[in-house]
Amino acid sequence: DRFGNECLDSNLDPLLEFDLKGNVVKSFGGGMFIWPHGIDVDREGNLWITDAVAPAKTPPGKRGHEVVKFSPDGKVLMTLGTPGVPGLDSTHFNAPSDVVVAPNGDIFVADGHAFEGNNRVVKFDRDGKFIKAWGKTGYAPGEFRMLHAIAIDADGRVFVADRGNNRVQIFDQ
Repeated sequence: DRFGNECLDSNLDPLLEFDLKGNVVKSFGGGMFIWPHGIDVDREGNLWITDAVAPAKTPPGKRGHEVVKFSPDGKVLMTLGTPGVPGLDSTHFNAPSDVVVAPNGDIFVADGHAFEGNNRVVKFDRDGKFIKAWGKTGYAPGEFRMLHAIAIDADGRVFVADRGNNRVQIFDQ
């Protein structure tokens, strides 16, 4: 069963930029991810990628359970989480599924691509300093079952796709 670790044995670049004619003009990230899942582009054109590998599919090593910020040219600028180590604190994720960066640079991570995962949203400042986290596994407002996507609207509200509960929950920052 390869679902959720498709890039485990690959050194191919999972991040590709195409021109308007469909030609690849840039690629990078080969060998860095197990299951690249979420992506965001911030106001400076930096790419943010989550590695949502499940704990059971995390091999020994330094990949998985992280968020990586790349420059537009593919240089690693920041890493959030502890690569290869799932957890539930300010320095660990457990299968982060998506990331979004607010206009002020604050970073929001949808942490928990599993029904019984972390099921929380984690907020960092622009420099990657932990600010807070909210949510837990459940069915009530503010609880989640498999966070899948996260976005911020023009009013600054945080939209969280709560896949297992078949809903989108909306929060202030």
